[in-house]
Amino acid sequence: MPDRDDEAVKLALLAHDLRTPLAAMRLTAELIGARPLDEDQFDKLSILVRSIDALTAMTGELVEAVRSDDVTETPQQAVAEIVRDCAELFQIAAEEKGLVFRLHIEPDACDFVTSHAAELRRIVTTLLDNAVKYTDQGSVDIDVTQDGFSADAQKRDEHECVRISVTDTGSGIDAEEEATLFRPFSRGRRGLETVAGSGLGLWGAACQSSELGAQLRLVRPEAGGSRFELRIPVQRGIAPVRRPVLDIPPRAEKRTAQAAAHVLIVDDNETNCRLMSALMESFGYSFDVVHSGDDALGAIRSKAYDAVLLDLNMPGKSGVETAGEIKRDPAISDLPLIAVTAALEAVGETRLHAAGFADVIAKPLSPADLFAALERVQDGG
Repeated sequence: MPDRDDEAVKLALLAHDLRTPLAAMRLTAELIGARPLDEDQFDKLSILVRSIDALTAMTGELVEAVRSDDVTETPQQAVAEIVRDCAELFQIAAEEKGLVFRLHIEPDACDFVTSHAAELRRIVTTLLDNAVKYTDQGSVDIDVTQDGFSADAQKRDEHECVRISVTDTGSGIDAEEEATLFRPFSRGRRGLETVAGSGLGLWGAACQSSELGAQLRLVRPEAGGSRFELRIPVQRGIAPVRRPVLDIPPRAEKRTAQAAAHVLIVDDNETNCRLMSALMESFGYSFDVVHSGDDALGAIRSKAYDAVLLDLNMPGKSGVETAGEIKRDPAISDLPLIAVTAALEAVGETRLHAAGFADVIAKPLSPADLFAALERVQDGG
């Protein structure tokens, strides 16, 4: 039987590898967003990007789960914003079915944050997916309200609670089905008859709720349908301002030949190269592309560049090894290097700066962050 630790590492490796196509998808969406779009197109593109971001957050969670070293504290996010993001993902599907889809967030509930954003997002997503999937007519309502304090709270200001309710007008769940509702691979009669599924969603939501000290329960409204209520401990606070969903830098003016930066892109993944090339064009920069550390060294020694975008995970000579050779060569050691990586948490910015990188950009790439990094190295910052 395979060792469970080995299986966990394989799962984390798969999650890590998924970051490359997810990064490409997000960057492609942002490049589309840089072109003129009508309001409806922009809204739908934003939903696509939020979906990609949710998947990216899940892959990060899986990678972090198998690390043996200390993990930095997870940043807090506003509970109301997490629920709003989840609701937007299902709004189109609900409207396509002709359902009324409503979100109500009590003003007092907007003051609360959680450090378990990924887990909360997965729970709420499961509840909304089921509500929309199993409701053929009527409505789906999401309510977020303040809900007092945890029963075992000793310090009341640390254990306040928020209640998140998802109510639908579907066929409902009878008492017999409720008894097995939160078991793995368990599906109700309605699900077996109409929609394909694994029967793992509610079981996973219940497990995660328990791990968070939250309570997830089913309520059967008198008018029919179902209501799932999640009561989760939260903290009062102000969440950090998140970057815009479509993070496009101001369109750069075409630079003169004297002012234009010339950038070397080093990445073994052809899709990444095409996407970064498109970004360089949008910034007004000229560029060359190579696919290995050895080719990068050859290019740098034969032509002048203003900056190098260097992928870290390449076959043969890695990005860190390539950076080391560049910094040991007095003729090219002053060349600004920008690390591009999907595994920043595994490498660490401190190590990368020590290896000679002037800046670090994490995948999925933010065009605005990349533009700012290139501007900084040109200015000597």
